[in-house]
Amino acid sequence: MVNCTYRYLILYDNENNIIYGECIKWLNGEFDFGGLFNSRPINLGQGLKLKFCSSADILHSIDEKEGLLIFDGLSLKYTIHVDDFIAQRYDQPFNPLIDRCSKIDFFARSDLISRQDKLWFIEKKSALKKLKEKTQLDLLRNIDLLNTFSFYEPTRIIVRAGFLDKRYERGAPEPRKLKISFYDEFDTFEQANYEVIAFKEKEVLERKAGSICETILFDLQESPDELEIKIFDDKKDIVYDQRYYYLKSIGINANIEHGSVQLSNGRVIQKYSTDNFSVDE
Repeated sequence: MVNCTYRYLILYDNENNIIYGECIKWLNGEFDFGGLFNSRPINLGQGLKLKFCSSADILHSIDEKEGLLIFDGLSLKYTIHVDDFIAQRYDQPFNPLIDRCSKIDFFARSDLISRQDKLWFIEKKSALKKLKEKTQLDLLRNIDLLNTFSFYEPTRIIVRAGFLDKRYERGAPEPRKLKISFYDEFDTFEQANYEVIAFKEKEVLERKAGSICETILFDLQESPDELEIKIFDDKKDIVYDQRYYYLKSIGINANIEHGSVQLSNGRVIQKYSTDNFSVDE
């Protein structure tokens, strides 16, 4: 049986109401930190506290009358409970896992942000800035996360994709030979299948499908600018969904300082010039 850790981050108020909460079920591999910890609550001010901990067991439960309950008597009275899936796509909303697709069990008090909630954000602005400093969680920019709790089960499949004919000189042909392989960290998706689509200016260049045990080789007619990768388990449920752009050049606008000049009135001003250039792949 794989060693597992449940990692919690909880923001709550003085009445033990959950303002925001998340738990990530993390399977521990050879190089993962599986140690357990239970931090003291961090006082953010303005009646808000932050709690971190990890456990070998789930610490939250659902009570039909009380709602969602977590350690130390913290609770969230929810009206919304949804099972969903988070993809790794450039148009994807908030995802604390950054580089992982994940199943999500989501609880929310409401699907509407009321005028009272907006006033609450204004009132708690100082504490929420401290929250961002300590956790990178920005509730001020993600107000829809107010009064929510999410339970994440990330897909532990690593996808490696790269060109075999990379450009090493300016002006060389754009790469077209693409190699993609899959690494199932805990051998839990042996029967999973992939679908990979290469795009050029939103048009499909080529599509391939097969078992994730295979290594995929593309020899495309043109260099792709987007790649979409989906993986389905043996029940045909999606467990991995990623779509991203290939960065081919970077445009830079720069103001360059060239010393200073002293005017007749004694005032010193800086001299600047403007330059525009690109950095190719």
